[in-house]
Amino acid sequence: MNITAYAKVNLCLDILKKNANGYHEISTIFHEIKNFKDILEINKIKLKDDVSIAHDLKKTPVQKGKIEIKLSENLAKKALDLFKKTFKIKDFISIKIHKNIPISSGLGGASSDAAAVLKGLSQLYKLNLSEKRLLFLAEKLGMDVPFFIVGGTALGTHFGEKITKLPEIKNLEIKIFPKSSTQKEKTKDAYENLDLSKCGKNKAKTELLLKEIKAGDKKLTLENLHNDFETSLEIPLQKNTHLSGAGPSVFICM
Repeated sequence: MNITAYAKVNLCLDILKKNANGYHEISTIFHEIKNFKDILEINKIKLKDDVSIAHDLKKTPVQKGKIEIKLSENLAKKALDLFKKTFKIKDFISIKIHKNIPISSGLGGASSDAAAVLKGLSQLYKLNLSEKRLLFLAEKLGMDVPFFIVGGTALGTHFGEKITKLPEIKNLEIKIFPKSSTQKEKTKDAYENLDLSKCGKNKAKTELLLKEIKAGDKKLTLENLHNDFETSLEIPLQKNTHLSGAGPSVFICM
């Protein structure tokens, strides 16, 4: 079977504080990008589990130099292992990821792939898992994974993993300028490089954007879009241009 894994951007991202356990509490509005996606082929096989990534170099904007992801660090493989352990599945599974979302780009590709594995295996084994059950599994894999179970547009709170579905946004045109990073622990490094005294200053903008989304306003106030990771940029971004998440990709709203 084939299943689609879409990219995302963060329309708002407020970094509120760092907890004693080292995690950062955030408030964010996720938005799924339907025209930027990976395709996963999931099949039962006879020998052993196999998870592989195939780059279509004609379509995938990746930087020079191949970015290698160890199988032990692959979120799709972790999703497969978690699913098999939870439901006591003995079959061997092949997952081939046709990668169009650049690796380490801030567009959520790895998290989206992991969510797609959970949803795909639920379909493959006819388990018909509820969204609540899938969210419970997704939280075990990463803070962005639960959003991709829900998709669309959603509010993420706590560490980003507590998801509240929002109405569909219409008439919002987004253009993505994807980039890849070779940094290991890129998101972790991005958090560590923040000056928290500069963060959490735009919560009122997030509330205003939430009101507009919930009211179904035909035109969102683009000035309310923001991302606290932009406070650590040496050169400010152009108007209406924002980091997709922790970076390095950017998007522009028109």
